[in-house]
Amino acid sequence: MVVVCVIALQAIGMGNSPLAGDPGYGFVSAEKALQPDTIRYRNQFIGKVTGKEDTSDFLALIDTTRYLTARDTIFPPDSLKDIDPFRYKYYVAILDSLTHRIVVDSLKTAGDSIDWPRVDSLYYLDSAARKKAEFDAWYAGLSKIERKKYDFEVKEKLKKHLADSVLNVKDSLKARRDSIKEATPRILETFALPDSLLYKRIIHWTHEREFHKMDVSEPDTSYNYWLHDYPFRRKDVNATWLGVAGSAVQHYNWFNRESENGVSFYNPYEAWTYSARTLPMYNTKTPYTELSYFGTLFADSQKESDNLHILTTQNIFPELNLTLEYDRFGGNGIMQNEKTANKTFVTSANYLGKRYMMHAGYIHNKIMRNENGGTSDNSMVRDTTLDAREYPVYLSKASSSVIRNTYFIDQQYRIPFTFIKNIQEKKIDKALRDSIVASGDTVMIASLDSIVALRRESRQAADTLGDDRVTTAFIGHSSEYSVFRRSYEDQITDEVGRKFYNNVFNYHPTSSFDSVSVRKLENRVFIRLQPWSDQAIVSKLNGGIGNRILSFSSLDPTFLKGTTNTVWNSAFVYAGVEGQLKDYIHWDATGDYVFLGDQMNDMSVKANARLDFHPFRRARKSPVTLDLHFDTSLEEPEYYHQHYYSNHYRWDNDFGKISTTRLQGGLSVPRWKLGARVGYALLSGNIYYDTTGVVRQNNSPMSVLSASLDKNFALGPVRLDNRFLFQISSDEDVLPLPKLAINSRLYIQFDVKKNIMQMQIGAEGWYNTKFYSPAWNPAVGAFHNQKEEKYSNGPVIDGFVNVQWKRACIFVKIQNIGNGWPMDKADYFSAHHYIRTQSCIKLGVYWPFYIQPRSNKAVNAGSGLSGGSGSGGGGGFGGGFGGGFGRGSDGGAGGLGGFN
Repeated sequence: MVVVCVIALQAIGMGNSPLAGDPGYGFVSAEKALQPDTIRYRNQFIGKVTGKEDTSDFLALIDTTRYLTARDTIFPPDSLKDIDPFRYKYYVAILDSLTHRIVVDSLKTAGDSIDWPRVDSLYYLDSAARKKAEFDAWYAGLSKIERKKYDFEVKEKLKKHLADSVLNVKDSLKARRDSIKEATPRILETFALPDSLLYKRIIHWTHEREFHKMDVSEPDTSYNYWLHDYPFRRKDVNATWLGVAGSAVQHYNWFNRESENGVSFYNPYEAWTYSARTLPMYNTKTPYTELSYFGTLFADSQKESDNLHILTTQNIFPELNLTLEYDRFGGNGIMQNEKTANKTFVTSANYLGKRYMMHAGYIHNKIMRNENGGTSDNSMVRDTTLDAREYPVYLSKASSSVIRNTYFIDQQYRIPFTFIKNIQEKKIDKALRDSIVASGDTVMIASLDSIVALRRESRQAADTLGDDRVTTAFIGHSSEYSVFRRSYEDQITDEVGRKFYNNVFNYHPTSSFDSVSVRKLENRVFIRLQPWSDQAIVSKLNGGIGNRILSFSSLDPTFLKGTTNTVWNSAFVYAGVEGQLKDYIHWDATGDYVFLGDQMNDMSVKANARLDFHPFRRARKSPVTLDLHFDTSLEEPEYYHQHYYSNHYRWDNDFGKISTTRLQGGLSVPRWKLGARVGYALLSGNIYYDTTGVVRQNNSPMSVLSASLDKNFALGPVRLDNRFLFQISSDEDVLPLPKLAINSRLYIQFDVKKNIMQMQIGAEGWYNTKFYSPAWNPAVGAFHNQKEEKYSNGPVIDGFVNVQWKRACIFVKIQNIGNGWPMDKADYFSAHHYIRTQSCIKLGVYWPFYIQPRSNKAVNAGSGLSGGSGSGGGGGFGGGFGGGFGRGSDGGAGGLGGFN
């Protein structure tokens, strides 16, 4: 109560002003007179400003604690009053942080906008100067060692800070570039492809070497395609082969026996690998990878077969693509001493630009094979149940190897003659100007230039074809360097082996080591002219010149000097023409002639025509295609057909040129799943190997007639796919052919889960009428005729379960069910004395990977590049492992990698 009364008395009767020197904090400094600081600090004179008494004056008397402020210890020099009145006025606020804050806040509250910024800047400037002075004094007090240590630490911090800053800038720039790259469409712009193909996710093609014409298609990734894991079975009804994956092959269809490289000892292996012409090139919007394995996992290790396919391709730019591929075909074989390994490695690149196009690649193929000459007693196959490893063979210590390396580059540059179009544009502009001037319209004459420019812009906007339909020239170059080597070695001490080679040993009585090689260097330069449109009835006129150098290495005829080399050098010219009539008729023709060198007077002419029409009302995009092909050639026989020297064979021939004329026609109706083809050939001077394995030339003209039919039937879930081949050879002693060969596949097809998994369960069989199936000559590396026995090579039946699981193709086969069943005597020979695989289980998995956009989720198990629905997607091997583990929007489980 007493305290309250005291407070009331002070509030009523003692409302005195603060004493001099009291800043309003409750005590008085008597040492210094009041300074000329006119700033009103917080809580000072508040009562006077508001018209009320400031109770802080008497409340301060109650607080007995003394407070010391900066104004009590810091005094401005009197000299500043005249030199710098502003600094003198705010001296304490410039030096002390608390006072500085109070002063600036009070100035802001009072509405001042001039003094407080100056106080702020002077405060910070003075603080920096004092700090620097303090640092200089501290630094001067350090010893020499301490200074070095300090300088090093500071420099390291600066370096780290600078590096971090640089990295941050780089990261920000990279993030910006990446965002721009992701937002920018990767659109292919090229003269080499039609507009309809520019936006496909993936396309591939092969190209011919003469003028680089491209044959474009989409890769077939369906399970119907990959069920035939051996390439020659996709191309032909059947073939004569040695029964082991990767071994020598000769197609049944004579029209498929074309040599891509022109090297006789390499021809039997071309079915397993590529040439520069058949090598597929790719263009992809996303990285694409294929992995596949086909093999007899559950077979005895002595008979195991393992085949592998790896491909990865990616576009670095929309125009530039790089591709790597590895293929391996092989196995340990069924009989003794027939282990085979056929390996191919390919690296290729292609560039499809607005003006420039390029294809380049490297192909390496290596075949290692143990040669057994086949079984020496066919009755062991037909009449016994012995294991195939117990069958007697002709050769027990013989082997061969073939190695091929090819480097090639094909390129061309497009030169559109736009100056012709510019001349036409100028003529149109001049005619327009003349017509306006002649009209006498002063308004139009005054705006003549703008009218002409506007008309020109409208014409350019209406011209959506660009420069595709202007006169154009193409300048091109092709180059190839290839090396082919073959070696053969054996050790023969038994009578069976000596009988196999007719007891011929030219340079050693028990062992052989023969080798041959071919080096090929070919260059072509050509020019193509497009006089009018690229879709005109005559759209291209082509011409070129080339040089071919062939170097043949073989044993010396005397067998005393090692190897000898023979070089053929030839120069040739070639020309071509092509055109089309809208989208209905396409045609082309080419010809070449060797005018100088060892192959002088060799010539060839080829012509093709195709008619496409669409007669189906309910399937307007489904075509019916008729095609015709004609070719005739006159060629010098290969060097090794005329001169060959080895331990078991030698010959020197003077063969004449080989004349071949062929005429073929085909019909394709995809809607009816129907394809038919007929071919007729006239041969003169054709080369063959007789029953002893010696090369011969047929001096009598002969002919070959061939007809094939492919037809697939469907009745509900039941499917029947058929391929028939009918052939007649006018001289079976020279060219034996099966008159009828059949390949049929009967199965049921159903959806396990729609758009997720589709399955086929059935059987596939092969059969042909009896004929003298060719024999294999390991020493020469060629098939030759035989008259010992006729073979039907069947029927051979495989049971299978074939599954399309989103993108993956998986099959399980039981090969050669019953080992020749239902025949009384087994006849599952693949060539004379060679057998096919006996009963075993074969597993195959083909798995393509690519990133699929989420907006495209439709799946069709039978389509070429279908993909399941789902989410996710990430980089992987070749960038192609799309979408990891996820669930599809239709409830199906997403797959690993390729199963989006």
